[in-house]
Amino acid sequence: MAAPKYYVVARVVSRDGALDKWRERLTALCAVSKTEPFSNSYYWGYDLDGAPDTLWGLEGYYHPVGFHMNHVSGEIFKEEMAKVDDDKLLRNVQGLGSPDYDLHHYDLADGFVKRKDDPDADAVNSVVVIVHFWAKEGKRKQLLGTLADAADRVQASEKAGSITVQSFAVLKEVNDFQLATAYIRTKTLADWEKLANSSLFKELLDGLETVVAKQEIHRAQNFIGHIDQDAPIGNP
Repeated sequence: MAAPKYYVVARVVSRDGALDKWRERLTALCAVSKTEPFSNSYYWGYDLDGAPDTLWGLEGYYHPVGFHMNHVSGEIFKEEMAKVDDDKLLRNVQGLGSPDYDLHHYDLADGFVKRKDDPDADAVNSVVVIVHFWAKEGKRKQLLGTLADAADRVQASEKAGSITVQSFAVLKEVNDFQLATAYIRTKTLADWEKLANSSLFKELLDGLETVVAKQEIHRAQNFIGHIDQDAPIGNP
């Protein structure tokens, strides 16, 4: 049986005024990411909720080795991270071990990262919404199932033309056994607001009241990257 796709949702806490420098670093990193053997996604944007220099990224791989060995061991990655350190682009502490790199690691549990019938599937300027749900003790399977059902309903709504949603990936955190995350991508902020105010989304949140102990919603404006590409060496 093939392993599920492996994703990292990253929040990078930048120093103020460093977004242009981060764009430079990410341009090189995105270019090399497209060529890495197990690369699936490398998709980055800036925060829309009051911290515009903070970055949100989705890194995707067809196998965990793509992240844990191929990506971080590459010469271009090392060179670009050295430039990040030299320019002191992180807010508090420099270096790969910095707490300013806040990463969650996931298996793809359900849903869709990209739709084949989406004419803007590869747009780099989409709005990304990351919804973290921490399940109550013993409730994460139920949480994942409810999110999977919601992803199916969103996809069905797409076919009916009622809501424009480009991604609704259900992610299962591999280190935090209470956490599941919905990675949602829409063409515009207005499209996200339409989804957020829809009966479908409200029913999802209402249905999770007895399952979820805590939740967080983070919005970002993407500006660079690729998402759900075929692996350069061929899909496993």
